Amino acid sequence: MLVAHKATGKMKSVAVLRSISRLAGKAVRVNAVCRAPVRAISTTHRALNVAPELAQALTREIEAEQQLSQEHLGGSAAPSFQGFKLTTKDAEVRLTKEHGNESILVVFNVNHSVDMDEGYEDEAQAEAAAVPVALPPFTVEITKGGERLCFHLELVESVDVQGEYDFRVEEFYIAPAVKDGNEDVAAEVYASSGKYIDPDLHDLLFVRYLEERGFDAHFCKTLVAYATHYEHSQYVGLLNKIKTFVSK
Repeated sequence: MLVAHKATGKMKSVAVLRSISRLAGKAVRVNAVCRAPVRAISTTHRALNVAPELAQALTREIEAEQQLSQEHLGGSAAPSFQGFKLTTKDAEVRLTKEHGNESILVVFNVNHSVDMDEGYEDEAQAEAAAVPVALPPFTVEITKGGERLCFHLELVESVDVQGEYDFRVEEFYIAPAVKDGNEDVAAEVYASSGKYIDPDLHDLLFVRYLEERGFDAHFCKTLVAYATHYEHSQYVGLLNKIKTFVSK
């Protein structure tokens, strides 16, 4: 599970660096991108206004990405989270629900959540690669009374079953409940690493306690599917915004 950390005392979602761009509906030739030579100054005469050519290239890329979405991501129909209310704001996604006398909040951000494997040996392997999967870190906050129990989690692929996912707790702590919309966690709040915990507590707190609240393998698989779909839609949206901008 990727770490959603608490930097400078404020709870924020963290994400993995997007390593490469997508090209024409095919998997990117990663090695070619990584080994690109240093840009040299061209002495060839070029048109003074690159905007029309750039707009055409963006149109082609948008069409290719839309085709990829139809073929591999179910088009515009995003996966749904059973039992949660979902809201989005640009790259941020929030899930909320009630569990008894508890209010549960899940937050993740799809920025830089896609990291493509650079291990392709040739172009054929790259072109045959699946749509890159988004694995955003996420936080779970369980609020009861004036306190919230917080978990920062990282998604990981299952070592046993291909296409299945699990989470790993990177950090956990108790903080005061959100007041007046201020979600920040003070720097003095103690947080413990999830890596060093008694095995029995690990099973009870990280597995069974969270499973009782709906955080299991099915939730992880849905989160990955939704994040992959949503990240891709945000990418296409960004291309459209750039096209509109350069075409003004």
